[in-house]
Amino acid sequence: MKFFLPITIITSTLLANVKARWHPAPGLTWDYLLGASNSVIEKSNQQVVTIDLEKAQTYVPYFHSRGQKVICYFSGGTTEYRSDRTAYEKANIVLKSGSGDGWGNQWLDIRNKAKLQPLIRNRMKRAYSYGCDAVEVDCLGIYNYRSDYTEEDSYVFAKWVAQTAHEENLSIGLKNVAGIAKRLEPYFDFAIVESCAASPNVCNIYKVFSDNNKAVFMVHYGNLGYKLSGSSLNTLIKEQGGRGFTCILNEHQYLQKNGINYNCSTGAVIS
Repeated sequence: MKFFLPITIITSTLLANVKARWHPAPGLTWDYLLGASNSVIEKSNQQVVTIDLEKAQTYVPYFHSRGQKVICYFSGGTTEYRSDRTAYEKANIVLKSGSGDGWGNQWLDIRNKAKLQPLIRNRMKRAYSYGCDAVEVDCLGIYNYRSDYTEEDSYVFAKWVAQTAHEENLSIGLKNVAGIAKRLEPYFDFAIVESCAASPNVCNIYKVFSDNNKAVFMVHYGNLGYKLSGSSLNTLIKEQGGRGFTCILNEHQYLQKNGINYNCSTGAVIS
């Protein structure tokens, strides 16, 4: 009996030192700033801000001091020009042949979990060490770009990516992949969706997240023709309205400017 109290105290102390994982609920405002300069990032006053992982060490403390949450971005399914790129190349998982992702990156062999998962885990460990509240892991849908990979390959990959984030005590958002989004919802904490109003009823796929009290952050881009007026606004309202989403408009896909949050059901700007 004399051992019970010390063990209980030790266990309680350890649990108290583990950061509770963030679970973003619908209704939060958002800024998406992957390509933004430092001065633009510092202007953001939204409740949730997404920045690149390389900016996190500097800006997570900055935003936390102002009561904001931070999502840290990196790609999980393609090469990137980061400090760890050599490790990816040495692992022999870069698919040299075939088309890339359209942004100058090559796809990775997502079926090679033994080699790829440790590399992704290392990035998540970095994110956690910087204090990121969540990660956004991009490029989960290789099957949309290469016929030698299947939808099931992407589903299995995305599922273990989410599980890896949770093992590292991070919340994780599902990025796009509408075709498998409903299957993946149980494993992800929120969703980040681009340009879903381009096709009818695609935005509505993500309602499964808001129905389960998970935030859905949707962005459309001005350079692709979206604006908060006329027929464009009518389309945005039709596809996004009344579903509990967070809706923003950013000037360009390069995400260099602060986004405009607006009411998904009316188009009214949220200041």
